Amino acid sequence: MAFTPLTAAAVEPAAAMQPAAAGELRAQADSFVREQMQRAGVPGLAYSVIRGDEVAHRGTWGRDGRGEPVTSRTPFLVGSLAKPVTALAVMRQVEAGTVRLDEPVRRHLPWFHPKGEGERPVTVRQLLNQSSGLSERDGITRADRFDNEPGGVQRLARELAGVTLSAPPGERHAYSNANYMLLGALLENVTRRPFGEQLREDVLKPLGMKGAITDSGEAERRSLPPGHRFFFGQPRSFASDFDTSGVPYGYLGASLDDMSSFAIAQLKGARGDSGGMLSPEGFREMHKGTLSVHDRHRYGLGWRDDMLEGPSVRMIWHSGATPGYHSIVVLVPERNLAVVAQHNAFAMNKDNLLNNTAFGAAAILLGGAPRQVDADGWLTWTLAALGTVIAVLAIAAGWSVRRVVRPRTRLRNGRRRALRRVVVGGGAAVTGCLSVAGLACFVLPEQMGATLREVLLFVPDAGRLLVTVGALGVLLGVLRTLVTARTALALRRAEGP
Repeated sequence: MAFTPLTAAAVEPAAAMQPAAAGELRAQADSFVREQMQRAGVPGLAYSVIRGDEVAHRGTWGRDGRGEPVTSRTPFLVGSLAKPVTALAVMRQVEAGTVRLDEPVRRHLPWFHPKGEGERPVTVRQLLNQSSGLSERDGITRADRFDNEPGGVQRLARELAGVTLSAPPGERHAYSNANYMLLGALLENVTRRPFGEQLREDVLKPLGMKGAITDSGEAERRSLPPGHRFFFGQPRSFASDFDTSGVPYGYLGASLDDMSSFAIAQLKGARGDSGGMLSPEGFREMHKGTLSVHDRHRYGLGWRDDMLEGPSVRMIWHSGATPGYHSIVVLVPERNLAVVAQHNAFAMNKDNLLNNTAFGAAAILLGGAPRQVDADGWLTWTLAALGTVIAVLAIAAGWSVRRVVRPRTRLRNGRRRALRRVVVGGGAAVTGCLSVAGLACFVLPEQMGATLREVLLFVPDAGRLLVTVGALGVLLGVLRTLVTARTALALRRAEGP
């Protein structure tokens, strides 16, 4: 899932601060993070501050989906933060010589022949930097399959074998989970190991991410708690299944300690101390944005390359969400600073607000002021509009029931004209009712780039209202058919010319 970048001012290097000043800034950051937690209505949050090679500060508040206190070892699903982890696994293979960035993907996935490639086949680099031509919808409609049987990563990727590209490869950036679905399958074919096993041995263990979760068995052993979704503004516990097939793009599980270790490795790589994971050049290539998202925001190989306002301090970051969870990592390599924030709740209209937890904390720690960001208002208006439609449909359904029981039999301008008016009007009403149902269940989700299933997963209140509109539309269509039939029958029996 893509997020709009937020920026904040920074005014002086952390290294120049006195210990007392640094402690005061940490306290301010803590206060800001807790305020953000309350404003977003998140039940539990964990965040850390990394300075150089160590975690300088941690903060954990609230409770998990089982009611237990959140700690630095509580597992979260990290969403699209899995992408830079998968990208690191790919880059390890690149530096081992088994994969080349600019070679065609079909060299490793021979069944991948998307329509619209032309003479330029999709390359590994284009999957990494989201410029393959695969659309956002290609990824959304195939995500969240909750396939935990062996071979799930391959099954999911093969659904993209003959997909139609939305743009020629390399032409433009288009964020899509589909790119990383293919990278997961590619890594399995290259290493001849299941993705989760390969990721654990080649990336997670070397980084010290001991609590990371890569399959449903580990999720059960680690007691992954339920996250939370928002239902009319209130967080509700949501015990989603784990999705082993979705680990390459979003269903990786990790604690604050795990993600802090990952952030430390990224900072070390940015300053040339790779620790054997990747060459300094490899880390620089991952972090360097080459595809424009908008303004100064660019996308690299699994990372977002952006700038903080003020003295133009560079920021490398990525965020991610699954139904019930949200996480973000912000790196400021020039200041040797990183901030990790994890929330055990998510709503699409709150993504900027949740991202701002880490952006704002980083700004404070650099001596600046955080931006104030509010939840987007579109969901409130959407829920109100859907509620109004439901009320109108319910009233119409009640009126129709009355007409089924007591059909009109008055003749106006003759029986034939009355019958014609009833049949034509009834047909139009039925068509309108079924159109409303189709609009709610198919067209509106399509306009959002999703399916009704995805809307129900990520925006359950709006999803249920859409289902209600669809059901009432169909019911009203049936009732209007009965009204038309009953009225026509009554008119035929009535006296008159």
